[in-house]
Amino acid sequence: MADTALTVAVLDAHPIYRRGLAACLDALEEVACVHEFARVEDALDQAVLLSPDLIVFDHDEAGGPELVRRLRETICTRLIVCSARCAEDDVLGSIACGAIGYLSKETLTPDVLAAAIRAAASGTGIVAPELLGTLMSGITRASRDVLEPRGLTLSRLTAREPRVLALLADGCSTREVALELSYSERTVKNILHDVVTKFNARTRSQAIAHAVRCGLI
Repeated sequence: MADTALTVAVLDAHPIYRRGLAACLDALEEVACVHEFARVEDALDQAVLLSPDLIVFDHDEAGGPELVRRLRETICTRLIVCSARCAEDDVLGSIACGAIGYLSKETLTPDVLAAAIRAAASGTGIVAPELLGTLMSGITRASRDVLEPRGLTLSRLTAREPRVLALLADGCSTREVALELSYSERTVKNILHDVVTKFNARTRSQAIAHAVRCGLI
């Protein structure tokens, strides 16, 4: 899925927010087509026929984590929750029910959305950085029983991101990293961009320094 253009569905009752989200998704190279739904019933009726690779949706007024389970069982696709509800039960409940990512509406940016889409396309997930503090009370349980089995990590890095950072920290160029890991140079640059965004860094050098300080590489 990571090597092909994605079909994405957006499910959100608010028309302006939904259209803005769809416009951001449509601008991504990884996305080939975006479908919009205002109601859960419409999504369930049509998404089976459209077979989207990914659904980005708001569960605020539609059943919370149980809606995640319902969509997973009905459509069998990858799900990213984008919600204003960010309590521990909402986040952990949604991930436990099958969501591959959880983003906060209050702090969502095009870059964060792009990073989440790329992570989902590669089979891993992302939790918005500001939500990690919400999870601290259940950190051991979340890591062992919920996050790790679904490709999520508390460091916010996917499996391949530390490998790229480690090679760069050792002095390799982008081209050398691509050759070493059998990636395209564009893939390496996308990975770097996502890491810079996750760490809220200004440059890749800052991101590498942060990863070293935190013992991530």
